[in-house]
Amino acid sequence: MKKVLFIIVVILAFFTSCELDNYDAPNAKIFGKIIDSETGEPIQQEILEGSRIDYIELGDFANPPTQQMRFKTDGSFRNDLMFAGKYHIQARRGNFFILPADTIIVKGETEYNIVTEPYIRIKNVSYAIEGRDMVASFQLEQVADYPVKSIAIFADLNPNVSQSLRKLANVAEINKNVSPDETFTLKMKLDPFMDIIPDGKPSFYFRVGALISGMPEAKYNYSEPKKIEIDYSTLPPVEPEIPGNVIDDCESLTGWGSGGFQLSLDTDAKQGNFSIKAEGQGVVIYQKKFAPFDTQVDKETGTLAFSLFILDTSPMKAGDSSIEITSSGGPDVEELAWRFGEDFEVTNGWNKIELKLKDGRKGGEINLNAVNFIRIYHTNITAPMVFKIDNIRFY
Repeated sequence: MKKVLFIIVVILAFFTSCELDNYDAPNAKIFGKIIDSETGEPIQQEILEGSRIDYIELGDFANPPTQQMRFKTDGSFRNDLMFAGKYHIQARRGNFFILPADTIIVKGETEYNIVTEPYIRIKNVSYAIEGRDMVASFQLEQVADYPVKSIAIFADLNPNVSQSLRKLANVAEINKNVSPDETFTLKMKLDPFMDIIPDGKPSFYFRVGALISGMPEAKYNYSEPKKIEIDYSTLPPVEPEIPGNVIDDCESLTGWGSGGFQLSLDTDAKQGNFSIKAEGQGVVIYQKKFAPFDTQVDKETGTLAFSLFILDTSPMKAGDSSIEITSSGGPDVEELAWRFGEDFEVTNGWNKIELKLKDGRKGGEINLNAVNFIRIYHTNITAPMVFKIDNIRFY
């Protein structure tokens, strides 16, 4: 008898539980866009961890939770799993001026557009292939009072290309107020694309971005993505590197040191099998003391050359990073040195570095018949970085 009563209790509990969990399904939808109040166009957005919409369902709830929706890159949003009712809603953490929270009624299929202004408008964007570079030209209308922190060109196989979804990028820190009449130009080397094109299909999406300073949680403002095919058969041939007198082919880590970076061999090489990769953060990126090496060049006509890869140049400020060679076995004595951003420029990806010895900054007289030290360092970067170096030589 006890066993029969126990079974009846369990069955009743089961059906009671099912009845309590039998909630109504979502019965409403919301969709819309975030729109520039001046142009009437959607404000282009970030694809990952971008702007968001916070909304709270009002009703007979003691502490209703804040829920979230994300924008698509074209500035639109949609949620087909809403419940009909009254909501507080607000777009936040974006590339636009934040409006006060609104109260709306969602019923059936409801369109709700958010009309505000972007921090920066990107105008008159054009792309052109010059030599073996993609060149983006554009103008900026600075709507916010704060200076523009950085400008960038991003590229990816995905049409949602952005700062958080890109294969390649060139980011330039400008930190200034801009004029709407000023034209900006950014270049991106096309050669790295050859290593990442799937099945030989040379189509990429490009997008220009600009980031405001001084606004909490601000995201990049963007132009619309542009699909461009790259026909490598029409590009001018790659200029062959001069072989020169190789002081290090970067096929081994022997003798190399760093000041905070982790060094490793990497199969992404410009010659031979390996380059030397430096990953992390610190001051000294690469450093090596050699046996005295006869460069077989003189100061007036000689060149120090090597290949240098930088994943993201944006944390590097002009004058804070240098390359130096010496014949003293250490830094700063019997030296020639060159500064990033002042004596030569670098972009994201592989760079062909060619430094004229006659242009080097002196730290005493160097003996070019007995060069025995090289160092690459920076003094003001705190973000993790990735570098690669290959084929160091004189000619």
